[in-house]
Amino acid sequence: MVIIMGVSGSGKTSLGKHLAQITSKPFYDADDFHSSANKDKMNSGQALNDFNRQPWLDQLAKKIKEWSSNGGAILACSALKEDYRKILSKHNTKITWVILNGSFDLIRSRLEKRKDHFFKPELLQSQMNALELPNYGIHLNIDQPVEVLVQSFLNKSYVKESAKIGVIGMGVMGQGIALNCCENGFETAVYNRFVQGEEQVVFGFLSTNTQFENLSGFTDIVSFIDALERPRKIWLMIKSGSAIDALIDEIAPLLHDGDIILDGGNSHYEDTQRRAKELEKRKIFYVGCGVSGGEDGARHGASLMLGGNKSAHKILRPVLDSISAKDKAGNPCQAYLGADGAGHFVKMVHNGIEYAEMQLLAEIYAVLSHQMSYPEIAALFEEWNNGSEASYLLEITAKILQKKEGNDYVVDLILDNAGSKGTGMWSTKSALALGEVNNMMSSALFARYISSMKKQRISLTNRKPKPQKLSSFDLLKLKEAYRFARIINHVQGFNLIESASQKYNWDYIPDEIARVWTKGCIIRSNLMEDLIGSFSDEKSLFKNKKLLSDLCQTEPNAAALIHHAVDQKIALNSFSTAYHYWIALCTETLPANLIQAQRDFFGAHTYQRVDKPLSQFFHTQWH
Repeated sequence: MVIIMGVSGSGKTSLGKHLAQITSKPFYDADDFHSSANKDKMNSGQALNDFNRQPWLDQLAKKIKEWSSNGGAILACSALKEDYRKILSKHNTKITWVILNGSFDLIRSRLEKRKDHFFKPELLQSQMNALELPNYGIHLNIDQPVEVLVQSFLNKSYVKESAKIGVIGMGVMGQGIALNCCENGFETAVYNRFVQGEEQVVFGFLSTNTQFENLSGFTDIVSFIDALERPRKIWLMIKSGSAIDALIDEIAPLLHDGDIILDGGNSHYEDTQRRAKELEKRKIFYVGCGVSGGEDGARHGASLMLGGNKSAHKILRPVLDSISAKDKAGNPCQAYLGADGAGHFVKMVHNGIEYAEMQLLAEIYAVLSHQMSYPEIAALFEEWNNGSEASYLLEITAKILQKKEGNDYVVDLILDNAGSKGTGMWSTKSALALGEVNNMMSSALFARYISSMKKQRISLTNRKPKPQKLSSFDLLKLKEAYRFARIINHVQGFNLIESASQKYNWDYIPDEIARVWTKGCIIRSNLMEDLIGSFSDEKSLFKNKKLLSDLCQTEPNAAALIHHAVDQKIALNSFSTAYHYWIALCTETLPANLIQAQRDFFGAHTYQRVDKPLSQFFHTQWH
């Protein structure tokens, strides 16, 4: 039960209606309960005395008892004297009192602007004389906009150490995580900074989600931290990079031993490693959690990849288990993948695989758009999605190709300039640093870079040779080529994770990673389901007989597709990359011997010999 008190004109009704909007509690104005006689007296310019107020106060006390038994309410009432407040609270001693304070001149000016109200401005002085300010409750200065007063109330009205989880950052992903936590029964506190352009973020979020009584919102970081139970569990969903470092600097002094900061954004794994080490000195756990599934996954169940301290994961597990997607056996799609940056590394590779998967579908679209209509391509993709190649990305691509805006297909209205964020580039850079091949991911990334060169592409378009003869490609062969390239893409992704796990001493459990990626995430697919079984037999996919057999059987069709694309002048960056990676990998003798001879010729880099032990190195005097 909340009672907003203050003299007439202090803004009780305005604040009360705003609070009712975000709490879904009914709002009542005590003025509505005055008798006709009281209203007539004030309308004539006469102040009420205690005798006039007594029946009104008694009636309100009974109403407060009734409202409190039904879940509470918000009441705007002058409640000028302590004796009045005692009467109002005689049936409920747990009322939250909100006291509105302001200058006489400010309140007088408000009253003079108010129309059709029985309280006359000349009565203000009598109320000011009668006002007895309590030394309890939440005191707010009314010289601030009502939005600020609402946030001040929220920041001061919390129950200390009551929230199970706190979420910082109210973008779409942060909102989704918070609501997911609420829906799963966790007392959840949210925080967003109160800066220009974001003043309404918390208020708007609470206003549209009043069905969750276990949700509270803050714009004051100290109050937010204080509202969390210990050990505190703080989920960050803000932009990666310097913003996270700045936030850590702000909140770390407010935390205690054993508190946990979970970074759920796409932070670089090396930043996560650094932060974990720095906060370990303060006895604070910092864990990186890859979150895949987009806005819908955050809200209804994402794939969660956690790296950090095992003890922190154990504490977080009830939340992670509840809000994650569930695999086909009903198990949570969340897993502990190793120390410090392991979770963010795995999420980075996930996104790299995603890049290549998207590029492969774009290249198939490029091939098919020369021989089929959009509805026909969509129907083909829907057919594929009912079989072995089923995936989330295939499913949404079929839907995209059917979406129209008026008479136009939406995809035709979208500029062919594909954006990219850090994870695609990071995957490629990490592979280079580890000496691991991920040219599927890099080819997809560079294809996006080429797409951004729109002006140059337009200027060169008349240089592109035309095919000698237009032809169509066999759809069954296309499906087989698609499977071939997808297998190569996934092999490279898991190999990259294995290489990093060896370097950083992380757990490498590929079957568990594959399982976590079967639901909730963007790259979920039937192929991923199959890989769980493949990894249970052998951690190295290139030692799996069935997978090798699939590659050998589908390779001719991948080759045929590339031949077709060359003939039809269609760029297939990722299909070509997959094919040449496989052929090179299956070639016993590569022309790298010539490269090594060149290196030795101009730089005396030496070389190993096929007829000598590999421990020996040689140099030839080429000149």
